[in-house]
Amino acid sequence: MIGMGKKLFAILTAVFMLCGCATEMDVPQGEKVVEQCTKPVELRVAALSEVWSTAQYYYGYWNQMPEDFDWDVKYQEFLPRVMNAETDDEYVDAMREFVALLHDGHTSFIPASEYQLNKAYLPFDLEDLDGRLFLKAASRDYEVPLGSELLEVENQPALDYILENFEKYVPVLTEPAHRSQTVREFLKDEKGKKINLKWLTPQGEVLDIKTGYETSGSVYLNQLKTSTYSDKKLLLKSSPYFIYEVNEDVVYVEISTFSGQSFHIYEERVVPILDQYQGVIFDIRNNAGGNLTNALIILQSFSDAPIPHGYYNLGTEFHSSWVPYANEADSVFYSGSDLNQRAMRMIEHEYYGENADVETILDEMEGEPYPILTNYSMDKPAIILTSQFSASTSETFAATAKLLDNFTLMGLKTYGATGNNCRVYLSDGSAYSLSVEQSFTPDKQPIWNHGVQPDIEMWTTPEDLLNGEDTVLNAAIETLQRQIKERTGE
Repeated sequence: MIGMGKKLFAILTAVFMLCGCATEMDVPQGEKVVEQCTKPVELRVAALSEVWSTAQYYYGYWNQMPEDFDWDVKYQEFLPRVMNAETDDEYVDAMREFVALLHDGHTSFIPASEYQLNKAYLPFDLEDLDGRLFLKAASRDYEVPLGSELLEVENQPALDYILENFEKYVPVLTEPAHRSQTVREFLKDEKGKKINLKWLTPQGEVLDIKTGYETSGSVYLNQLKTSTYSDKKLLLKSSPYFIYEVNEDVVYVEISTFSGQSFHIYEERVVPILDQYQGVIFDIRNNAGGNLTNALIILQSFSDAPIPHGYYNLGTEFHSSWVPYANEADSVFYSGSDLNQRAMRMIEHEYYGENADVETILDEMEGEPYPILTNYSMDKPAIILTSQFSASTSETFAATAKLLDNFTLMGLKTYGATGNNCRVYLSDGSAYSLSVEQSFTPDKQPIWNHGVQPDIEMWTTPEDLLNGEDTVLNAAIETLQRQIKERTGE
């Protein structure tokens, strides 16, 4: 790739000489047209080049990519698209698509705030139930009944149309996360665009409706009834913990995020509540991750023994200042320091600090169990609810829990993206996030585009969605009651 880099930078130099710094372009008729993109072509090309170069040195999963994938060729394919983009939308969409080629759920393009994007939402939201799409929320004036199933888009099977047109923007490959994220992408597109939709209502009526992308937001007041604990006793509402009593034996704990330092709240306010019940349900179905310490202390509070080493990492030692300064010939930047030497290893493509296959390195790694992280210890069964939106630290939490005797996972396979990611700032004011290490579960299984498989896989049923019932939670309550009975013999 080094030789390729020199060639590409030579090409870019020629491009910039031809383009100059003007925001106007000559057209064949001799007229002048003002470029519609907010940022000039030089900055757009620089941003694309920075994504290409930083990813080639620091991306943590190159050895997991298909053998026929050529990042340099992809760069050359996208270069004309970025240069010739006529609107901010065209440019941003190209960058989103380029970044998604890395197939990493932690990697995304964050456009600069100055870009004027002509995007809007459809006047509804959809629930993906194992590939069937149901209307779960809509604007008040949308004429399709809630609970209707989307059958077709533009005379194609709905899911076929959505995948064909929108999955190019979705990096994660784990199913069902990939499909569900693609459905989310479908809900936002060019403002004013209209599409033909075919719905099947709960009453069995087929409706053909032309619908436009016109809504500025994606929060709708008209929603299907959801399973709530309005009739249950609220025990604690202190973000990220929401705790309800299910019955005299079972307590339900929703954890909305692992971010921050919430383990203090857990130890001081949550544990005393849990201690009063015989079984616990932890809900991380909408938890996108955060601080691993918060997750580990929860697990530790259910075990007297040290928690297994949480996950194994093979890092690419990301430091953006190392490029292009790890060069012995450049006496200004290269001092021979440890950082410089590690940077040289990266540029020489010894990605993980070792000149060996990842499998070999992983086999030789032995992680020490974590030290005892909390003095609390509860001997009781617990169920963890997972979904395709449980991501990052939530996946490490779930994978580690599977190795402990008193935890059961129920729901859906997790998202499939964990480990450290770094934000790379680009010349046009945009940024992108990049996974800079490979991460594996405590038993050395890959999470990247694999996720964590629950012990009991279960989808919400269409009937329960329509009736406001939580299929997975109800099953978890039954399972936990059975586990409690087996323990107590009652």
